Amino acid sequence: MNLPVNNSVPQVCKRLRTKQAFMHSATEPAWQEGKSTTAAYWCLRTMSPAGPDEAFVHPRDCKAGRGCYENVE
Repeated sequence: MNLPVNNSVPQVCKRLRTKQAFMHSATEPAWQEGKSTTAAYWCLRTMSPAGPDEAFVHPRDCKAGRGCYENVE
């Protein structure tokens, strides 16, 4: 049985990181979707859990419209 694959990944800031960013699994959601309840996120610009704007980083927050957001190009 072939399940449909959702290849659309939410666009998050290219400076957002988590340990999950380095794993890949066809059965788990992409880390950018922010579905983990235990993931710890950090910003590569500040190397802390807060971005340059001093707000916490998370895939649901680190998107276009946030002042420090950087698009993946």
